[in-house]
Formats: sequence, C-alpha cells, structure tokens
Amino acid sequence: MIKGQFTNFKLIVRDLDRSLAFYKLFDQKVGALLEFVDPELTEVMLENSEGVRTLVLLNGDLLPAPAPVPGYAPLVLVVDDVNAAAAEIKAAGYEMRVEPTDFGPVTLAMVADPDGYLVELVSGDPNAVQSPPPGTKIPHPVPYIHDHA
Repeated sequence: MIKGQFTNFKLIVRDLDRSLAFYKLFDQKVGALLEFVDPELTEVMLENSEGVRTLVLLNGDLLPAPAPVPGYAPLVLVVDDVNAAAAEIKAAGYEMRVEPTDFGPVTLAMVADPDGYLVELVSGDPNAVQSPPPGTKIPHPVPYIHDHA
C-alpha cells in the first residue's frame, strides 16, 4: 500500500486576477508565485491562514482552461457557517448554485468559481455522516446540481 497525503488541487484558470479575487473570499492568500518561460506559465500556490498550501492556480499559453462539463466533482471547503459564507459570496456578486441545505449533521451549499469549477461549502462535522443500513438508498442532498452544472 502506498502511504501518502493529498496536499492540494491544481486548477487551470482563464483569468488569474479574477480567480485570485474569488479564492481570497475563502481566506486563501498567495503563498508562492512562480513565473515560467518556455512555455509561458504562471503558477500561484494559495495557502490558508495557517500557511498550509491548499490550491494551485495555473494560467498560461500552454494550458487552455477546460470548458465546464456536466457532472459532480466539486472542491470541498469546510467553513464555520455555510449560511454566513453564502451571504458573503452573494454580497461579493457571485451566484450560489445550491443554496444552503441541511443534510444530517452537516449543512452544505455550492458556488461556481469564475471558470465554472464547483466549490462545495460544508459546515458541521463531515466525519459524523454515517452509512445507512446495508441495502438502503437515500436521496442525494442536491439532486438538481446536474441541471445547474
């Protein structure tokens, strides 16, 4: 078995400044900025308030940003209060894809970043979500996300 730890996600973005402004809403700041030549590429390593690198934004000629595709593969961010986060996101001019929704021990919501990547916000204890009894299927908390992706 390979022992490891996921450290961050890398996203290809069309407009670096616009993406930086969005992710700064979530207390992310620039931890390192690398500018490469041949090919021209900028890599911005974002970190949280504890200095942990969480997300890397890539922008450059070599890497065209992919078009959003239907599906469900969000970045997940645990926040203290999903309702307060959603209000702040709306005040900053972004549209929620999924309004705050209770799901057992957690509350979740979704927003799309400037490139269409989904960001799922979760408050409560995600580790408290339990499996239902074997053979039991439950409704997805946001079944309509596929219509909005």
